[in-house]
Amino acid sequence: MEKIKLSTGEFIDADRLYYQSNRVLIDSYKKALEEDRDADAEEILHNILNRFEYDSCQKDGETKDELFARQFGDFVNGKMGSAKDVAKKMSCEHRYLQNEMFHVCLEYIKILADNASEGRYDARNRYAAETSKKIIDMFKETNYPY
Repeated sequence: MEKIKLSTGEFIDADRLYYQSNRVLIDSYKKALEEDRDADAEEILHNILNRFEYDSCQKDGETKDELFARQFGDFVNGKMGSAKDVAKKMSCEHRYLQNEMFHVCLEYIKILADNASEGRYDARNRYAAETSKKIIDMFKETNYPY
């Protein structure tokens, strides 16, 4: 297999492009074009487009809400640096958007609480389910309209 030169100067097998960051792929594509390395540019572009399609495009029958849930799952599964930092950035969004994001978070907590009540959880999400149930139970005590 022929090696592909990255913008970093490193040479890798084409099947390893998947593990490179978007920034490295884009910079490598531009550099390959500048250096008239058409085969490298084509392979890198192919990887960029595949990643874009997987990350950003709805699959057959997938709703926009399902797409977002999949993207968010992918984000927290290795792309997120810090939950605290993400929450801080979310709190800087427009006030209306903060309210809408809160509604999504609260609906998620309600669903996890229902799962806890029905025993639909295991050791991997026990903390989230049981804590969600406690939160919703506390809201019920304050006449929160669950």
